[in-house]
Amino acid sequence: MLTLSKNNLRLNKVRINKQGYWHRVGQKLKKYGSIYWFVLPAAFLALLFGYIPLFFLLAAFKENVAFGRYGIQAIFMGGWTLDQFAAIFTTNSDQFFRALGNTLVINLAKLIFVFPLPIILAICLSEVKSSFLAKLFLIILCLPNFLSWPTVIGIWQNFFRLQDGVLNNIFRTKINFFDYNLLGPGVNLFRFFAVFFDAWKGVGWNSIMFYTAIMSIDKSYYEAAELEGATKLQQIRHLTLPSIFPIIALMFIMNITYILSCGFEQINLIAEWNPEFITHETTLDYYLYFVSLREAANYSFATALGLFNSTISLVFMLVGNKICRKFLNRGLW
Repeated sequence: MLTLSKNNLRLNKVRINKQGYWHRVGQKLKKYGSIYWFVLPAAFLALLFGYIPLFFLLAAFKENVAFGRYGIQAIFMGGWTLDQFAAIFTTNSDQFFRALGNTLVINLAKLIFVFPLPIILAICLSEVKSSFLAKLFLIILCLPNFLSWPTVIGIWQNFFRLQDGVLNNIFRTKINFFDYNLLGPGVNLFRFFAVFFDAWKGVGWNSIMFYTAIMSIDKSYYEAAELEGATKLQQIRHLTLPSIFPIIALMFIMNITYILSCGFEQINLIAEWNPEFITHETTLDYYLYFVSLREAANYSFATALGLFNSTISLVFMLVGNKICRKFLNRGLW
């Protein structure tokens, strides 16, 4: 009987394989057709905003596409060239490498100093005995995430204002530390503020995922560890951190993927405070905006630059996934 059942299973597998992928898809569509109707709006929006714009990547392989004069037909006018990609490293090399260097420094600082903060915060919240207080603290820490970047920048601008800024007054009168505007001309703290504002706004929100993962760990493991005489630090090192390694690996890969992006809105608002910041410390996001919409509306060069950034981000994602698979035995796939 056992031999017959195994043979039947093999025959069924062969029949399923012979049916083919599209045949199985058709069967699922017939069976769950009413549910797939709910997917159509999302699929339409993904097609409209995610796939149709890919057509305009062809502009990166043109001299300079004049959309305003010829419309979409401008993409098919003239010959194909790689000059726009070459211009990134030749004609505009000084601006590009300065923007690239600042972007990498800011994002590496975020990886080193900001990325561990949500993990530490989640571990600290998990040690709070009262679940009500832990959730209350988490809600309070998440509030900055719901503020828009103009609001965040405006709040800290008022704190650091020279005349009546709260922090400036404290530093000047109580500590006698300095007597100048941290956000004014002559003060080059652009990279510091880019990292600090991102941490202040996002650490609480990013800790939710780690906190949820920690709270899902079976409490009996901690009880057994306590019986064995493990201290809190030993429990965190040998129990908590290994249990949340999959989440850490996922978030690490996501952070590496966006290592060439600092966020345009944040950088643009900081630049409005102090024009010297963006003159000397521009980033790739702001540089892309500058060459595409402000300087000469060079759509071809801007598209080539954006495509280059996306390709490098893809490489970073693959490398990050490889590193996590090797050292953490976790990855996106």
